[in-house]
Amino acid sequence: MYGIQEKIAPLMPKRLRAVVKDNLKSNLAKKISQGVFWTFFSTVVFRGIVFLTSICVARILNRGGFGEFGMVRSTVDMFVAFAGFGLGLTTTRFVAQYKATDKIKTGRIIRLSSYVSWTVGSIVGLALMGSAQLLADKSLHAPDLANDLRFGAVAILFYSINGAQNGTLAGFEAFKSVARMNMIAGVVNFPISLVLAWKLGVQGAVIGLATNAVMIAIVGFFEVRKVAARFDINVNEPGALKESKILTSFSLPAVISNMLVVPVTWCCNAMLVKQPDGFKELGVYNAGLNMMIMVNVVNNMLGQVLLPYAVQNFQTRNRKFEMLNNMMPWAIGIMMAMPFMFIPEIGDLLFGKSFSGSELHATIMIIMISTIILAHRQGITRNFAAGSYMWWSMLSNATWGLAALIVMFLLKHQGAEGRAAAFGVAYVVNTVIFIPFFFKKGLCDRDFIAAPESMGIWALIFISFTTLYFITVSSILVRAFMLIIVLGLIFTLLIRYYRKYAS
Repeated sequence: MYGIQEKIAPLMPKRLRAVVKDNLKSNLAKKISQGVFWTFFSTVVFRGIVFLTSICVARILNRGGFGEFGMVRSTVDMFVAFAGFGLGLTTTRFVAQYKATDKIKTGRIIRLSSYVSWTVGSIVGLALMGSAQLLADKSLHAPDLANDLRFGAVAILFYSINGAQNGTLAGFEAFKSVARMNMIAGVVNFPISLVLAWKLGVQGAVIGLATNAVMIAIVGFFEVRKVAARFDINVNEPGALKESKILTSFSLPAVISNMLVVPVTWCCNAMLVKQPDGFKELGVYNAGLNMMIMVNVVNNMLGQVLLPYAVQNFQTRNRKFEMLNNMMPWAIGIMMAMPFMFIPEIGDLLFGKSFSGSELHATIMIIMISTIILAHRQGITRNFAAGSYMWWSMLSNATWGLAALIVMFLLKHQGAEGRAAAFGVAYVVNTVIFIPFFFKKGLCDRDFIAAPESMGIWALIFISFTTLYFITVSSILVRAFMLIIVLGLIFTLLIRYYRKYAS
């Protein structure tokens, strides 16, 4: 793996090459780069297939059907927030901490997470099955979606199990196993989902979602046991309930945080679908949201790799790691989101005529601003978990959720653009309010927020957005040229910032 890195480094720009070569000298950097390689490889294959599946399903279902599918998926995600019980984050956090020092405790934690995932996932899945008709009638004003919601309930149990399994593998730093698990499921599920959507419409797309969750859970079952055996850890270690304290100190605030985030998403979507042509508007928003998902998938992949090391580093405070932890996801967010912001017509090509137009373009621009803000917070959010500040994380999410609901209520008549703006404004409000807390608890360095280079990057981003959103620049070639200049300036500031503050 190190040889691969050495061969890739000469192909990079000169300034970036020096930074990469300098950091490859440390063992930590080698381990992180190996984890990133395998996780990125699986992400490109698996999430690329998921993204391609989403595009194909959108073309099969068209705007209205894709909006209905998005609402069902949003409902499933809301219930998954309860069913997951924060187990993915919990197992990563504590397996990473104890796998080398206390094998018995680690085995108990893994077994406890398995018990809880099966129990809570079953309860929450049954709850959705039982309430499907009521939700479809009263909340969604779409009685025909009741059966689709019931099929979605099946996915909830297996998403809960998947969360615990993925967290366990990440805690073991077994990123190659995660790659194998995701690739197998992605390749097998792709044709199944397309055939189901083609034959059964929205219901088939939902069944495809459930089958994907089942396949990942089956492969993950065997991968967890194989990796644990390499560490000489018994995943069926007796006395699992002795570790139940972590459920109240870490899992509970984590799940409450998710309980605040996902229902807010659902409520905002529900406000939108109640407007004239609401499902079509949600279809446009979901199409734009897929651009954000692409960026978030890459950064979540990176976060899965970095979290075990962030746990170990939170006390030692290696400055270079902290720079990597905070800067890399932000840089990825910028470099992936800005092309969509400058050339939103990419969305027309991906999703077809029924989605194309100025509304989709404006929605994509707003979503890309939200994407960059969220990417800026990725490392900080990781340090919330590393420092066990999960109750504070819950308060942060509550602030964000309240802001999002207020903005959505005010802008609900603006359709897909208003839906996108609700989250964008909420991210800005939440970040500004919690900056003092970030500094006080050491969740990020002051320079990451207030350095001249950071401020310069934000200025370039917001000036670009304002220009593109409010002033029509019809020529794609002109916008492409502007994009190259802006990204070049941002890249220069990022390298300058790293060299200046990572010593």
